[in-house]
Amino acid sequence: MPIFVYILLGIALLISLLLISKVKVFLCYDESVRVYAKFLFIRISLFPQKAKPKKKKKDKKQKTPQVQKEPSPPTKEKSIVYKLWEFKSVLLEITKKFLNKLHFKFITLKIIVSCDDAAKTALAYAGANQGISYIIEILRNISNVEVAQHSDISLQADFVSQKSVFEGKIQLYIRVFSLISVGIYAIKKYFKFKSSKEV
Repeated sequence: MPIFVYILLGIALLISLLLISKVKVFLCYDESVRVYAKFLFIRISLFPQKAKPKKKKKDKKQKTPQVQKEPSPPTKEKSIVYKLWEFKSVLLEITKKFLNKLHFKFITLKIIVSCDDAAKTALAYAGANQGISYIIEILRNISNVEVAQHSDISLQADFVSQKSVFEGKIQLYIRVFSLISVGIYAIKKYFKFKSSKEV
């Protein structure tokens, strides 16, 4: 086979691997909140972001006189909030499409319920147990929820320490081809909505 055929096959394989790759976002809580994203070998910290060093401002000796601007005449353009409100039905459809492609994976979820009274601890434990079930069920209805085989998920009641503990790590991911399909769907919906308004 000619060399360029191997090159084309290699490019096609590379594109296929990129399309099935996952864009991952990790939500972590262990006394503080951390959010970071991963794509292939790239990791980006989203929260908290590192504070940038402030640049020292040079003192200006002479201040230029400020010229008062005349008030601009009122425009007839609609506000962004109003435009979004008009666009709400399309936004809901796009959001629904995105959530159907989005996956939630519980990796670590450790909750220890403890109150100053045994009865309160028992009630809080029952409420937390029911609440977790509700949250997982809601996520299953709007997206795809997975519980990894190596996940550490536990809920315990502690009647001694009187100090509740919460630790969690959740992974959200969407494949690149799913992200592209949602983007194409959003563009089509936008132009369809725009054309219907112009009629």
